[in-house]
Amino acid sequence: MLKKIILAAVVAATASFAQINIGVRAGVDMNTFWGDDTEDASSGIGFQAGVGAKMSLPMLPITVAPEVVIDMRNFDLNKNTVLTEWALDIPVLVRFSLLPILYLEAGPEFAFNLSVSAEDDDGDEIKFDDDFFNTFEFDLVFGVGTGIVPLVDIDFRVVLGMTNFLADPEIGDPLDVSNMQFVLGATYWF
Repeated sequence: MLKKIILAAVVAATASFAQINIGVRAGVDMNTFWGDDTEDASSGIGFQAGVGAKMSLPMLPITVAPEVVIDMRNFDLNKNTVLTEWALDIPVLVRFSLLPILYLEAGPEFAFNLSVSAEDDDGDEIKFDDDFFNTFEFDLVFGVGTGIVPLVDIDFRVVLGMTNFLADPEIGDPLDVSNMQFVLGATYWF
């Protein structure tokens, strides 16, 4: 019982000294697929926007930075078909400051598929079954960033999807297809 009281007191004292910032984020991303069945995958350009927070303790080089981001992902399936996915991304990143203006970041991302649409070169919509794509995606995020401008962080991230993009990869031949993104973003902190 005494251990729990001491632990609670340490957590409360540590949290009272934590510096918490809230910010807005925007970025541009290049989207493609990776996996065994993506040798002909090309890339498309999308964007993201949302909010973030960062919580850091004084004198420690580690910061926790969760975000909530709306992400529009475009995938060029072939020369004449573009797939557009809207997703709600929730990355929870841990930042390690190498220098006062340079940091590495990594962590999981939880992505929820909000909608998927596709159209061909003629602008005709291509229909998919509602359950063709996964509604949840687990990703790993790795990145590097800088805070060289006061109140602004600029970062470059690689997002690797760990779950299959398709809800039923056994349709026809089994398919191994996951999301991969390269994101250049900026966050303005209040």
